[in-house]
Parts: sequence; structure tokens; C-alpha cells
Amino acid sequence: MNTIKIGIDAHSIGLKQGGNERYAEGLLKGISEIETNGFAFTIFLNRLADIPDFIKNIQRFHIERVSVSPLKRLVFDISFKAKYLGLDMLHTQYHLPFFTRIPSVITLHDVSYLRHPEFFPVRERLKMRMFMPVSIKKAKKIITVSHFSKNEILKFHPSAKYKLTTVYYGVSENFKPLDNVNIEATLNKYGIARPYILAVSNIQPRKNLNGLLKAFVTLCQQQKDFPCRLVIAGRKLWLYNEIFSEIRRFPVADKIILTDYLKNDELSCLYNGAEMSVYISFYEGFGLPALEAMACGCPVIVSDNSSLPEIVGDAGMLVDPYNVNELASVIKNLFYDKTLRGKLKQKGIEQAKKFSWRKCATETVEIYKQVLLPVS
Repeated sequence: MNTIKIGIDAHSIGLKQGGNERYAEGLLKGISEIETNGFAFTIFLNRLADIPDFIKNIQRFHIERVSVSPLKRLVFDISFKAKYLGLDMLHTQYHLPFFTRIPSVITLHDVSYLRHPEFFPVRERLKMRMFMPVSIKKAKKIITVSHFSKNEILKFHPSAKYKLTTVYYGVSENFKPLDNVNIEATLNKYGIARPYILAVSNIQPRKNLNGLLKAFVTLCQQQKDFPCRLVIAGRKLWLYNEIFSEIRRFPVADKIILTDYLKNDELSCLYNGAEMSVYISFYEGFGLPALEAMACGCPVIVSDNSSLPEIVGDAGMLVDPYNVNELASVIKNLFYDKTLRGKLKQKGIEQAKKFSWRKCATETVEIYKQVLLPVS
């Protein structure tokens, strides 16, 4: 049998893009660990990215470099290389290259740009509205990452019904309970003293960091000796100036620490050292930070909306992301209830075991086979 050549767009690796980058890395790591007889993979990395170690010695993987610019990458780089290399199929996130005619799969994580357009810059919103319908129409199969997201996509794109499959994310092996030595070294590096509450997310309006900040301030004002600091780990994405303005106005600004983007090993240390992780986004297709926190044994508080109840199950505390007082109360109760924190720690570890990148890769490769090897 001739080797089937599959291209995977992993340009997000190295660009500190949060979920998109985590997905690309995790999927490729999973593929590297499973049998894919008869398949060879061309991995499209951006020109600035280091090649991940797990890719370097995999003979099935061939690296091609593409531009960081979305326009150059989608119009020229991938389209030209796919034809030149004779690829049989292409897998991208969200957008397909404009001039590629080979069978393709897209991963559409969510439709937050349609459900909550107010959380996106005008340019980003217009780009998604213009080009996503074209990619959805062209794609042979569409992967999404939760049943919630699948239902949301069908509300806006009912024609995608027979193309859509849910494949859950996995969680990196970096995220696990750690010994105290590694934790303390990372906390010292970033000037973080215990106890602290952790929030991990890109800094943008959809993540509802303003709500978390207001709840934290409310709690500190209600209880002057509340000992926790609030640590926010994430990259500035867009429309974040209001969030930073809020922080500067807060009377407890000195108890708020922003670390910027962190690599997996450091992030795992922060999860392990935290009293809890709070992720109260207004809308999520999956909610990877909640899964990573649970894998580390860190109790989680998450929004009671979108995909988060589906991913967390009964292993976390659910709150209304619009109710600041409720969030403040839940944070306080969880901090002072060590028994509850212990239960959530164990439940979270067990819940996280249900998700793996190996499983994600296995199910994704089955979708490739459906596209390339249809039953006659």
C-alpha cells in the first residue's frame, strides 16, 4: 500500500496561543505514541518555533516551515507546499487554506465569535464571519472538542450535521501532583508567596477576569485578614486595557500578581501550589485550564455554563460567572473547608484520567481514515 501523506497545521506551536497551541502539541504528541501504519505526517511549524523534542526522532514526521502571518500562511505557504509535497489530506484549526483542493479536516473549537461577538476585536470578528463558513463548507470532516460545542456549531451551521464529531482534548503528562521542591523553586522565581488563588487564561474579556478581580476585592474587603493572593497566569490577547485599569484601581492591587504566559512545567508547579484554581469564563468550547488543574490535584471553581460542567463533572465547584458575590462566597468557603478541598483534589485527579492526548490522537486518526479510506 502506498504511504498516505497527511499535513497537520501546527503553526500555533511557539506562539503562546493557549488552547490552540496546547491542542496542536497534544495531538502531535498523541500521534507520536500510537500506531499509524501507512500514514506519514507533514507538520507545518511557524518559522520562529523550536521543533518539539518528541517530534525530532519520529520518522513518520516531516517538518515544513510556514509564515507567522495568517495571510501568507493560508494563501501561499500551505497551499503551495500541500501541492508540491503531494499531500493526500490536510488538517487545520478553524481556517482552511484558500487554494487547497485536497480533502481536508478542520478542528473548530467553538463559535464564541458568533455567540459573543462583543468579546472580539472588530477585525477578528469579521475575519471569522467571512472565512469560517467557507472552511466549514469545504471540509470533509469537522472535529469539535465537546458536546456543548457540537450543539452550538449546529445552531449556527446546521449543514455541518453529518460532518461533525466530538473529540475531547487530552492533558499533558506535565500536569500531575508534584513534590514541594519543584513547586517552591517556581514560586520563588515569580515572587509568589502562599497561600494563593490561581487563574490561568489568556487576558481577554471572554475569560471574565474582571469578574474574578471584583470577587477577590469583595472578599478582601469583607474579611480584612483574608490571607490569599490572586495569581493570574496568561498572555495578553486583546481588549485587555480595561482589565489592567481595573487592577490599578483596586485597593488590594498589591495582592494581585500577573506572571504572563508560562510553559507547562512552570504552570504545573503553580497549580500544585495553589489553594484552588478559578476559571469562570463566560463561554468555553472545552476549558483546558480546568482539566490541567484537576490533573495536578488542584481544586477548581468553574462557570456553570457552556462546556465546563461537561468537562469538570462533579469534581469541581460550579458558579454563575455573572454573580460576583456568589463567587466571593464560594472562594471563601472552599479556602476554609480543608475537607472539601481534599475531596475535590481526589475527584479532580480521577476526572482528569478520563482525558488523554493518546485517546484524542486515536480518535482523530480514525476520522482521517473516514476521509481517506471511505467504506465502499
